[in-house]
Amino acid sequence: MHSPPRSSFKACLGKWATGAALAACVVAWGPRYAHAQESESVEDLDLVKLLNVEVSTATKTAESLNDAPAVITVVTRDDIRRWGHQSIAEVLGHVVGFYLVDNHILPDVGVRGMTGGLGAESGVIKVMIDGRSVAYRTTSGNWLGVELIPMSSIKQIEIIRGPASALYGADAFLGVVNIITLDPEDVRPLRLRLAGGFTGTNPGGRLDALGGGMVGPVDVMLGVAGEYDDRSGLSLPAESPAPTLPSDIGDRRVALNLERRSMVLQGRVGLRDEDTGQVVLSAYGSGIQRGGDFAHWAQLTNRTAASGKHVGTVVALEQLRLNLDSVLHASSELDVALQGTYFRGGLLPEDRIEIELANDVLYVERDQRYSGFDSALEARWTPALPVNGIVGVETVFDHERLPPPRRINRLSGERLAIESSGDGSNVKLFNVGAYVSANAKIWDPWLKLTGGLRYDNHSQYGDQVTGRLGVTSRLSDAIVAKVLYGSAFKAPSPYLLYATPLRPGDVVGSPELAPQKVHTVEGQLSYNPSRFLGLSTGVSQSWLLDKAEFTAEGINQAARNVASQSSLSWETRADYRYYDDLRLYGSFERVWSTRDLGSEGYVADLIGTSNVVYPDWVGRAGVLVGVPSHPNVPLELGSQAIVVGERRVSDTSIVQNGASFTLDPYVMLDLSLSTRELYIITGQETRFALRSRNLLMARGPDPGPVAFQYPLRPGEIFFEVEHLF
Repeated sequence: MHSPPRSSFKACLGKWATGAALAACVVAWGPRYAHAQESESVEDLDLVKLLNVEVSTATKTAESLNDAPAVITVVTRDDIRRWGHQSIAEVLGHVVGFYLVDNHILPDVGVRGMTGGLGAESGVIKVMIDGRSVAYRTTSGNWLGVELIPMSSIKQIEIIRGPASALYGADAFLGVVNIITLDPEDVRPLRLRLAGGFTGTNPGGRLDALGGGMVGPVDVMLGVAGEYDDRSGLSLPAESPAPTLPSDIGDRRVALNLERRSMVLQGRVGLRDEDTGQVVLSAYGSGIQRGGDFAHWAQLTNRTAASGKHVGTVVALEQLRLNLDSVLHASSELDVALQGTYFRGGLLPEDRIEIELANDVLYVERDQRYSGFDSALEARWTPALPVNGIVGVETVFDHERLPPPRRINRLSGERLAIESSGDGSNVKLFNVGAYVSANAKIWDPWLKLTGGLRYDNHSQYGDQVTGRLGVTSRLSDAIVAKVLYGSAFKAPSPYLLYATPLRPGDVVGSPELAPQKVHTVEGQLSYNPSRFLGLSTGVSQSWLLDKAEFTAEGINQAARNVASQSSLSWETRADYRYYDDLRLYGSFERVWSTRDLGSEGYVADLIGTSNVVYPDWVGRAGVLVGVPSHPNVPLELGSQAIVVGERRVSDTSIVQNGASFTLDPYVMLDLSLSTRELYIITGQETRFALRSRNLLMARGPDPGPVAFQYPLRPGEIFFEVEHLF
């Protein structure tokens, strides 16, 4: 089955079709495309963008992308499918203003020149699913891989660069990623995607499945995703000045265990009524297991020891979230929302840390768990007047169990306690926040004002006040300008507060840490002269205060508020699309960032004021083009490239090396060949794809947080089949 002729659709739209004429085209041609392409027709034709896509993350109120008072990138499910993104990490890697360092356990994202340091785990941003935080509470980090969410359940991803604590509280620090799941009417009985192939020379596979449906006002959605991947064979980069290595590995610098296992289960049940409101229950259970040959405690620990036993570091974690989201339509102008989340997580039995590098009889067992709840009550006022507002209160209770680790005798199973003065074995943390936000179209469409204020009180770090102001203006039908200010804070994670060293030289927490704070002023100008072309450019200036991270202090890595940072960023992007025949994009970011360590002496002079880890510049580009093929097998060829500039290594690497040094630029190239919609079985859609990552086999390292660097992810090639029942 094929789509109606494009020429007929183009004739309907016409070059100047707008408003009612455009809506009439959608009504007239939508059903025909729906018959051919089912629920994905609107996105395949990009009509969402033609009608100005709606977002809600910037104000918690539905509004057009142009009107939203934030610098936002929207990634639709059609974008995810066509580019072949397998995870949120892959999505963010191609978004201007973000940079990910892949440490082969949990990736660490930086934004506009600023990163989180050792153990941050992408905690400088707040990641949410349908507005609910997904953080792993002990580290305040975010899981961005296959274990986060089945990609087939995503409607769109709204990505904000810039602080958002005024709406979302602690940890909405340098940005927000809000993953919006599918509407009930878009859920198919079963959507199944299978992929198999090779990472380097190691076999691997992925599964992503989603199903559900509606019965009257009740809707159900169930999803599962999993991955097995093996990056073993990567080498420890020669640029590493002082890795921590076992004495019995000789000259070997190749990792023997970088196996990656990920799994997530997702469920949702909703009761919805257009007049009265809705109640939605959802659940997410996730787990990861990672071979830890590039863990920060010690490197290349996986080996056969003198005793004949296989030893090595394995990181194994799990978490569970149960969510309740309810909305009551109290009147035509007022909605009342009540939200609640129960969360828990911790270590799996497979977790073990190899740090006794001179003694193959002992290993370290961690015993860390957390549980708690997060609740919010909001009143959302949306009158017919050009003013709307939100008032809300939020509470978070987090019970952390961070007892000192124990040494385990492999032969006898005997447990030996590690002496520690840490007080994090049983910690209860509580926060209450109240916030107000308002939007007013003073002179529509020329002037829209946004303001917000939030107060938080935390049992550990006291009172925090954050705010934001924004001005957006449609200077013409094609030009939109935004000028924004925002402040945010990042609470010290329980790991930063109470970490106990697993060995000499490991991390040591500090309960005396103050929250990090950031103030950002930014502006963006967008130009969209037609439905085919979009251009945007913007600048931002951020001031980060009281940066908290683990830094070298004596023989250990101690948690301290060590630095302030100033970061100026320029970001620009261009998009061009001609229906389904051609899609092009290109983006470029340039960062000027300096730090003040607040100290003097040899080490401070050696490290200097220049930024570390984050590249000075990053360029990205992508192209999707329909290729000539048999009429019944429409093909699409796609390619994406990332060009990364020099990155200065971390402070610890500089100190261990005795001099500063930078890592060379590299190019990461992806390539894919995929079919469009095939109807091998009547009424059921099938797609095939052959996808490769890092096709050029780029080997240049990325900066590690301590005295070694990470190798880039290896090349991979996978064959993918997706079927919609």
